[in-house]
Amino acid sequence: MNVHDSERLSGLLEDAGYVKAVAGDTADLVVFNTCAVRENADNKLYGTLGHLAPIKAEREGMQIAVGGCLAQKDRDTVVKKAPWVDVVFGTHNIGSLPVLLERARHNEQAQVEIIESLEAFPSTLPAKRESAYAGWVSISVGCNNTCTFCIVPALRGKEVDRRPGDVLAEVQALVEQGVLEVTLLGQNVNSYGVSFADPEEPRDRGAFAKLLRATGNIEGLERVRFTSPHPAEFTDDVIEAMAATPNVCPQLH
Repeated sequence: MNVHDSERLSGLLEDAGYVKAVAGDTADLVVFNTCAVRENADNKLYGTLGHLAPIKAEREGMQIAVGGCLAQKDRDTVVKKAPWVDVVFGTHNIGSLPVLLERARHNEQAQVEIIESLEAFPSTLPAKRESAYAGWVSISVGCNNTCTFCIVPALRGKEVDRRPGDVLAEVQALVEQGVLEVTLLGQNVNSYGVSFADPEEPRDRGAFAKLLRATGNIEGLERVRFTSPHPAEFTDDVIEAMAATPNVCPQLH
């Protein structure tokens, strides 16, 4: 999920006119896309921000942005601990980054924007993919479980699913660009369909299996992977779909 978000952030910035810094160059903009699953992520981030402070002080116009799960968790704390940071944005509004950077430049003060619910699926934003043959496709964001050890639902919110037609259209578009392998992404892919189920009808628990089978009908797509499935909701129909759909990889994580 974080790799996928990073590709979208790169795509957004390039669309806004930024150019990737060449190795050895001093960047005008440094963006941290953070994770908060492990506690040492905090120490790592603030330590690295500390190293950047003197570089930024010497380089006029340089900007630093912090996004992702740790930003969603710490919010204003990021700017309190590292007042030289220009932009703090959360997991739900990565599409706002170029505007927030411009606003920080114009106002000459840090911009902190953390919103509580998803503005747009990351997959609807432009991407700068690291691989020409493989693509990430977001099918859901968030999770309705409350596992004791896991901070994800608090930072990514309740599960929101994309409609199957939107997912398949994106997969088709990627295949037309030469992508051979797609990974379907969600915090809990097995519960896919929960947020677009008809309130009058019992939930269609077969939605994810149907999505896997439908990806098998996309000509030119050689491999389909997915992550992450939850054991408690791993139903027989998904196993059957994996077995019956040739391009779905025999892999589980």
